[in-house]
Amino acid sequence: MMVRRFAVFGFAFAVVAVSATLAFSASKKAPDKAAKAESSEVPMPDDPAVAAILAAKPTTPSECVRAASVLAELGHPDVARPLVKKVLDAKLDAAQLAALGEELGSAALTSLANQPALQPESRQLADAISAALAAKRQDIKRIGPWIAQLQDSNAERRLQALANLQAAGDAAIGPLVQVLADPSRTAEQANVRTVLAGMGQTAFCALVGVLEDADPKLAVQIVKTLVEMNDRKAAIYLLGAAVSDQGDPELRRAAIEAIEKLSGGVPDRDAAVTLLMKTAMEYFDGRRLVDGEVDGHVDVWRWDEQKRAALVRRLDSDDAARALAVRWSGDAYRLAPETPDLRSLSLAALLEAAAYANGLDRPLGDDDPAVAAAKRFDLKTLERALVYAMAHQRTAAATVLVGLLGQSGTAELLLNQGDRPSPLVLAVQSPDRRLRLAALEAIVRLKPEKPFPGSSTVPTALGYFAAGGAFRLALIGAPGAVEARDLAGMLAAMGVKADTAANGRELLQLAVRSPDCEMIWIDYSIQRPTVALLLQELRRDPRTAHLPIGVVTRAGFFAEAERLVAGDPRSMAFARPRDADSMRWQAQQLGTIDPREQVPLAARRREAAVALKLLEELVRSSGKLYDLRRAEEDVLVALYHPQLSPLAAAVLSRMNSSESQQALVDLASRSVLPLEMRKAAAAAFRENVERFGTRLTSRQVLEQYRRYNNSERQDAETQRLLGLILDCLEASPKHR
Repeated sequence: MMVRRFAVFGFAFAVVAVSATLAFSASKKAPDKAAKAESSEVPMPDDPAVAAILAAKPTTPSECVRAASVLAELGHPDVARPLVKKVLDAKLDAAQLAALGEELGSAALTSLANQPALQPESRQLADAISAALAAKRQDIKRIGPWIAQLQDSNAERRLQALANLQAAGDAAIGPLVQVLADPSRTAEQANVRTVLAGMGQTAFCALVGVLEDADPKLAVQIVKTLVEMNDRKAAIYLLGAAVSDQGDPELRRAAIEAIEKLSGGVPDRDAAVTLLMKTAMEYFDGRRLVDGEVDGHVDVWRWDEQKRAALVRRLDSDDAARALAVRWSGDAYRLAPETPDLRSLSLAALLEAAAYANGLDRPLGDDDPAVAAAKRFDLKTLERALVYAMAHQRTAAATVLVGLLGQSGTAELLLNQGDRPSPLVLAVQSPDRRLRLAALEAIVRLKPEKPFPGSSTVPTALGYFAAGGAFRLALIGAPGAVEARDLAGMLAAMGVKADTAANGRELLQLAVRSPDCEMIWIDYSIQRPTVALLLQELRRDPRTAHLPIGVVTRAGFFAEAERLVAGDPRSMAFARPRDADSMRWQAQQLGTIDPREQVPLAARRREAAVALKLLEELVRSSGKLYDLRRAEEDVLVALYHPQLSPLAAAVLSRMNSSESQQALVDLASRSVLPLEMRKAAAAAFRENVERFGTRLTSRQVLEQYRRYNNSERQDAETQRLLGLILDCLEASPKHR
């Protein structure tokens, strides 16, 4: 056996790549004394086969690799490893590595990578060669000549071109599809279809993606390619074209023939609609995985008619699932547009995908194609789609829909629907804060003139948003003050403010009135109530239902904590963090829970501004309809936020209460605050007094005189503001 192996090896040595030899030889240096000493430390085994291999004096990279592989198989890795290291130390460039890989062949490369006795050097070299080969095969400049070579009269060259194109993978798909789309290259299309059909799942995902927007001629070519692949999954992508009596006749015939070959027969219209709708709902509800997913991402292909090219982009797998829900529901809707549930599904899927593509914190414009499509439906259809979207927890679509309802509906139609709250009012109770605020905007825009079921919740809900946007906040529930303080200190090192509670009831009360809360940390030993009951309470309230929650526990209870949170996808169990680094890691893990649904500080600040503007609208126009005192406490909080203070002051200027007047006076009188804030508060105070009279007590008025008298050493602007406040008080009667 040994003699036969050596004979094969000796024959392989006769093949030498001139370019690689020259490059490798040029990189060699005269061995220094240390290298000689090192090499002399490896004892030469008393084996005639080893002696024969070394006597051949392997010099080129391929000779060294092959010699090392045989020596390792003979059981002499210590003699083999220096040969691999010699190739690594030569630092071959990408072209030389690719040439080495082509000379060795895939079998030898796999053998090299899997030699346990030569690790880690053999794996490093094999990886470098593989990367260089992949880069060479994916060089777009080489794709065109390979496609042309498919028409070569020499069968071996045709096979080599086919192999190269298939090895190139994604890089070859675009140019190959362009051949299918070019009517002047019909002679090449059969060979191109063969290449694509042999590329398996990679080409399948690309072709069905391109098929959606392809013109009829290209679509027919893609259908023929899918038939060659003989993959039954292709049938559903062809259903719409096969069953519809609209569209291109040639494409329809091709689709029918393909489905018959792939699955035995074409379903009737009703069966096709049922299958398409079922598939769309599975993707819409997140119950079906997307083909081709790698590490949570999918390469999605489409046909760009303007560029006449197949383009690819990498999407989050959830975004890819939304796109498929749009595709299947759209196909089904075109077959049965009269079906109400199908209209709702199609519309909700379309808006959900558009909202995520645009960014959840950026409203879709009227010129967005999805919005334009939605506006073609009547009010009842939009409202029905809203109900559907909320039932399926597609809150991004629901957010767009409530905005459209607010633009086109009336209060009588959308708010007064009997004794129960309407879908628009129910959206104010959604656990998704973006949807809640959008629903509040829509309600205010409708300008209702009489109470409606749920109208009392509007001021409170707006107040909740108005008090946000101040800072990043975490809540900590821990029975021990030391544990709570330690966690708070670790969070502070991350720039996160922490409020603490000693029991579950206090934590719950904090959570429902903290619009800036980003995460909750609960000690597993918390009581009144226990952590299990507390989690249920937090998930029941819409203001806390979507917050990420970390349950921290000491040693010995971690398994119990894990079981507790197993049924809650927004909670995680952690061992009690030891230091700021472990706390930061745990917070990062919590941040991976629906990261796009989380609302960052800048977005919360924008929400607060919107809420304050809506409250100002209400105090101007609907003060008799709503009890706006429900929002006053939250507006007073916003008054001390520098970015929100002018907006809050504008709301308080029309609030008929002594608390509003006192807050405005106090802020205007504090010289440590920015001047613009104080000016806005003073102007709002003057407007409030002119409208409602003075509502300050005698003691509060005297305090204001004291402030003015003590301001002689303060700056002129402060003195002027304090003087203006006294002028207002002296010119106005008591509350009227």
